[in-house]
Amino acid sequence: MKCQYQNATMTIYLPASLIKDLLPLLSIFHLDRIEKVAIFKKVSHSLQCTWAAKWRELNPTWRCKLKFMHPEQNWKQKCLECLFHMVLFRKTHVQSLLWSSDCVVLSLCAEHVQVLSLTASLRGGCRLASEDLRPILSILEKSVRSLRLFDAVALKHEHKDIMFILHRLLDHGSVTEVVLKRTPISFFLFSWITPRFGGPHTMLPQSSAAQDTRDTSCDLWAEEGPSGSKYPRLDLQTDEELSNEFSPCCSVNGQCSVGRIRSLDLELCSLTTLSCLLPSWLWLHSLHVYGSQPLWEEDVANFIKSLKKLFLNPCCSLRDLSMGNVFGQNLLASLLTACPTLLSLSLDINMPRNKRTTSGQNLNFKPDTELCLENLYIKSTEIQTVDNFPAVLQHAPNLSSLHITGIRQAHLLLDILPDSNPLLKVLILEDINLADCHQEIIHLLNNSILEELSLKDCRLLEKCTERKDFLVPFVEAARGLCSLHSLSLSQNRLATSAIDIADLFFEDCPSKISNLDLSSNFILPADLLEFSQRIETYHPTQRFKLDLRFNPLDRDPKVKNQAIKKLLPFCNILTDDWNSRSTMADHVSVM
Repeated sequence: MKCQYQNATMTIYLPASLIKDLLPLLSIFHLDRIEKVAIFKKVSHSLQCTWAAKWRELNPTWRCKLKFMHPEQNWKQKCLECLFHMVLFRKTHVQSLLWSSDCVVLSLCAEHVQVLSLTASLRGGCRLASEDLRPILSILEKSVRSLRLFDAVALKHEHKDIMFILHRLLDHGSVTEVVLKRTPISFFLFSWITPRFGGPHTMLPQSSAAQDTRDTSCDLWAEEGPSGSKYPRLDLQTDEELSNEFSPCCSVNGQCSVGRIRSLDLELCSLTTLSCLLPSWLWLHSLHVYGSQPLWEEDVANFIKSLKKLFLNPCCSLRDLSMGNVFGQNLLASLLTACPTLLSLSLDINMPRNKRTTSGQNLNFKPDTELCLENLYIKSTEIQTVDNFPAVLQHAPNLSSLHITGIRQAHLLLDILPDSNPLLKVLILEDINLADCHQEIIHLLNNSILEELSLKDCRLLEKCTERKDFLVPFVEAARGLCSLHSLSLSQNRLATSAIDIADLFFEDCPSKISNLDLSSNFILPADLLEFSQRIETYHPTQRFKLDLRFNPLDRDPKVKNQAIKKLLPFCNILTDDWNSRSTMADHVSVM
């Protein structure tokens, strides 16, 4: 202890520049120990960059995961969470990074694990039930918020250990979100977990047979496996048999309260069993359902009926619903009619290729109908048009966030937004042809309070004879929208036209934009240099973040570096050139 104190004291007296140079050379263990000093010396950005580099070392396929990562991540947390799983599952390539025994490394990382994944293909997770790792499980009970269980069918042979871990995390821990992937919904686990959604039975009583250690996993599997009953059993006997295996270790007074799960994320091949159970899940706030195979109309229709039963109960807590790989006529309007108090709805509609859609019945809302909806995300296949979409928007005056991917007839959407959704603050349009919607876009910018606008892969300039005919009025309108602080034009093939985007910061009336995304736009080094020269001329007083990832800037590294040096006084730059090492490190985020 004395040695550690002396080392920490000595580190404080090191100059910030030396600490910054030392950070990339430190192990994960020493990086953790020097963190407070680095923050005190105001080199926290360099520290975050170093943690990001450590995360990349742990993830050989990091580039594939890059698009799912946010540049403002807590990289230390992501790094140590990743290392925890690798050590737990005894990944061979991580052994060279370890500085001590598995137990010591797991102890350091455990408090940073917010999402715990257990999978049958890597059975090391069951070690958490052992006496040696029981203290680590206790740490996880405090830190883990989300539990992800994969291939639970294959865990039937380790049923006792996995059920003990689940019980400790769900009923004695802080887990509020459960994710079940590649796990049949008829598996006995679903019967056991249902009370945590507010379903039947809220206590796990310790029966007089608690000392019976008979392993009943094979009997349960015979009844509840894929070849067994269509629905899982929801009787007290199931809960007792499962709880008896760990009650003696957890309960002093003879009973354990069950935890409350607020969010459930399911991957399944049918909605049948879920539809049967759903009306009793009164505690559930968020439900995400994804079909491992397409979920068709009849299945979806029965699910909507169950949702309606749930929402008729005044104790219903569900406010966030997400469905993926589904299809149904009038799906959007039907869901909102059944669930009028939903605040957030996400739909990934997958229309079968060999099925021709017919126009469904027009859904006529009563004139005074006012949906509670605040956030809406719709993704459809390219040939799909969402029925009743304009009617839904007109009856959702509280809508503040709208994310649309893939639909046609976008001009109808853009026409009605200013009048029907005056509170809209976030608009994200993706993979939608807006080449003929220039006037509608300008009108929206001039008549909205948008704070974030994203037009990703929208072919904005596809039909422009003169690109400036659209870009000049667009930039002027965006600059005049004082509320706008985030603008994304990613994947629009801007190329040399990106230079004109710099006029957002024209000195007479600069925009308030603090986040500008120009990624994936075929911007060449020469284009970036001219862009940077304009920024240098306009000299914006407010710093902004500039995303330049996935542009071919390495074709001329010298010109690229010249451009970046000109931009550094005015913006923090996000690039995918993770090998760069220079004095720019404090301002250039490398992923």
